[in-house]
Amino acid sequence: MGIHREPNESEKRIINEQHTREGKVRCFVNDHPIDNESEIDYHHIKPFSQRGPTEISNLAPVCREHHKRIGTLSILEFRARLEMEDFFNNPEPRRLDDILEIKLGSGKYGKPINTEISSSRDGEQIRLFFGDRVNPVVLPLFKCPSTSYKYFYIILQIEYIKNDYDPKGGRDQIQPRPLEMKRLWKLYRHLFTHTQLSPAICRLVNNKILLFDGQHKSAAQIWAGRKEIECKVYINPNVKVLKETNLTAHYELRQMAFFTSVLINKWADLFKEEWQEYIETKGEKSEAGFVTFLVEKGKSKAEALNMIRSNIYDSILDDKENLVSDYIAERNRTRKNPLTINSLKQTIFKNFITHPPLDIDIEELDELREFERKNVVKLMNILTQESLENKWNPDTNDSWHRVAERIYAAGSLKAWTGMLRDVIAQILGLYDEQERRKILLREIHEDKWDIVRGRIKRLFEEHKIWTDPSPEVDNNLRVNNETHVREFFKQKELTVNWILGGSGA
Repeated sequence: MGIHREPNESEKRIINEQHTREGKVRCFVNDHPIDNESEIDYHHIKPFSQRGPTEISNLAPVCREHHKRIGTLSILEFRARLEMEDFFNNPEPRRLDDILEIKLGSGKYGKPINTEISSSRDGEQIRLFFGDRVNPVVLPLFKCPSTSYKYFYIILQIEYIKNDYDPKGGRDQIQPRPLEMKRLWKLYRHLFTHTQLSPAICRLVNNKILLFDGQHKSAAQIWAGRKEIECKVYINPNVKVLKETNLTAHYELRQMAFFTSVLINKWADLFKEEWQEYIETKGEKSEAGFVTFLVEKGKSKAEALNMIRSNIYDSILDDKENLVSDYIAERNRTRKNPLTINSLKQTIFKNFITHPPLDIDIEELDELREFERKNVVKLMNILTQESLENKWNPDTNDSWHRVAERIYAAGSLKAWTGMLRDVIAQILGLYDEQERRKILLREIHEDKWDIVRGRIKRLFEEHKIWTDPSPEVDNNLRVNNETHVREFFKQKELTVNWILGGSGA
């Protein structure tokens, strides 16, 4: 935060002259001309907290509009804030590599480093050859007592780092998370005046240094103009072990949790590796057996179940025929969307995916899970066609969109998906609770899906609750409590029986 010193009239003239070009005083924030000099305010360029002097050399003219928005920021901080907002105003997730490209230019980061390892009386050393340098940088090598992985510490020029991310979704990537504007901004301001407590964690693979932990603090420093980053670099470590370590750190021991979509992908990725190992063991195979296999390897039952669930979720979300993806916030960042992957987990997935682990032989299980996967995609597509396509449009905010907003309000979504489960169970003739728990874990013929679509159309098009102008409706549907909203539905005569075609509203 800066300390304001209002310049006197004489000082104002000097400041204005210093910032005049083509006959106009220029706003120091973005250099636009200020047409009316009565609209000029004055602000610190560098804040007092960063040893900015309280002199007119550290004051600059700012237009009235920008001065209102600056608040307690210095001009440099405010300018950086506007640039950062513009950087994140992009439909694609932003990562460390995007900042490196802005600061250094395309293809000018992630440069290779040649290395040599040798032994001496004092232990192992690594020689690093940067660019055209003949003389290498020589550093001591250390060994992790738990894993025996070798590593070294270095203050590294930023053109030699790259984010540990593969846009093609390769199995060896460790850092798929995008940057968050809020977190990056806080670290940007913090690291202007505070030291970095721990280095960024990287790995050296094929002469490239890939950064997989500390992306935000590294990006914040680079955004602030730093040319070097403190790094701890592992040499060709086991990627699977590092993934597990990184995942645990952001899950059970997390400071900042992974986005749900990223967490699902990572668990699913680990599932594939562990499942392959499990399949190669002797004996019958099942989900229950897989959980036992993982627990015996030292994982918790919760971790094992997360792997299975995430693999199921991932296979549904990545299905090319899944129409709902366009309405999921993490999959489409071009507009406000009605769904998140977390909300799907709490509603559609919770009600229509059979909870693992199943003690069914793998050959039968594969067929059943594939039926289930296709059935969930089919159901989500019907829901999308009947309640979102040509209806969800935040820009127009017309009557169709307002109905869709009510349908996908937090409590409403939880309530009607639970009711829809009961409706579909009735259509399929599932009266035993054990069978209802495996509701879509079966082949379902098209004639049954026609009936399901008809009931969904009735739910969304024929009940007056979605078009009722009363604010009471919106207030109740937004309550993030399934029991509350189902009771409200009942008061409005929206019940399972009504959806099935019985009497009611």
